[in-house]
Amino acid sequence: MRLLHPLAGSNLATYFELLREHRAFSGPSLLPQAVALLAIIARFSFYQAENLLYKSRIEKTPLDKDPIFILGHWRSGTTHLHNILSQDPQFAWISFLQTAMPLDFLGKIKIAPPLIEMVLPETRGMDNVSLTLDSPQEEEMALGNMNPLCYYNCYYFPQKLREHYRRSILFEGVKKEELESFAKVYRYLLKKLTLANDGKRLLLKNPASTTRARWLKTVFPNARFVHIIRNPYNVFCSTLKHYGQTMPAFAWQSYANLDFESITLENYRLMMKRYLEDLSAIPAENLIEVTYEEIEKNPLQEIEKIYDFHGLSGREKAFENIRTYLDRQRNYRRNVYRLTSAQVQRIKEEWGFALDHWGYDLPPEIRIES
Repeated sequence: MRLLHPLAGSNLATYFELLREHRAFSGPSLLPQAVALLAIIARFSFYQAENLLYKSRIEKTPLDKDPIFILGHWRSGTTHLHNILSQDPQFAWISFLQTAMPLDFLGKIKIAPPLIEMVLPETRGMDNVSLTLDSPQEEEMALGNMNPLCYYNCYYFPQKLREHYRRSILFEGVKKEELESFAKVYRYLLKKLTLANDGKRLLLKNPASTTRARWLKTVFPNARFVHIIRNPYNVFCSTLKHYGQTMPAFAWQSYANLDFESITLENYRLMMKRYLEDLSAIPAENLIEVTYEEIEKNPLQEIEKIYDFHGLSGREKAFENIRTYLDRQRNYRRNVYRLTSAQVQRIKEEWGFALDHWGYDLPPEIRIES
């Protein structure tokens, strides 16, 4: 378990509301809880001062340039696509430091970055993607440090994993005032990022947004979307590994009784069915779909399609940077996955709708064990 927990970047109201809602904390979590509380108290005067200095400027900051949201189930290549597109200097994104400290990153607390860097792993753990304070990240952790509604609560409080998933991903059981508060926090965060990046267009990657695209259009009417799809068999294997890495790092409750295979199957089914149901409510000119496999085979060609679809300019500099980035990734080590025949059958039965819709079969590189 990591000593410095993501909730160390939250505020007192969010921290105590989450602790009041949950019980049965595991013994090893007590120290990270105490460290998180101390960090919040230590930062209190800083984020209060930042609020006084910048709140008015943030609220007046216009979102003139339509934000681009990268959608896709976890482990579908959203990070890879985000890293590629972020090579374009016209874009801004949320960095690891900003998502860890969303309340006070404008004030730039001098002691915080070195402390975070000391405990920051070289890679994300579930894969070999490098991790730095400036790495492009998803905004979900930042949102979870600013309000209690957040997908990451599935990891922090796994005894209510299914409840948190349905609330944060499907908005099931979420009251109108909670959703309005969440929208307010979301707008504030994007305005703050826009101010911090001198008005650049925001490029945001968040798998949790895959089922929120319809809602996001009500909050950001001119939002644009890129949805990346990957072979569901690979997604299944990678997601199981993902749980194995994230739970030990983030969970403040025991998760020994959870069946992550069934959870993976259920969550993907819920997410992708909701996404397909909501497609009709999103204007066709606002959303493009790409596949992980095509981006692996023909990255520049696929990125060109995204630029054409969304009418993006500045290609010469962007593609020069993208080529350099892709050259650096040539030696990236990909995971080798295995499935049992029983798992293959479950995927066919429960994810058949996705296999049919996007035309996927069992990939030859996955090894089947009896």
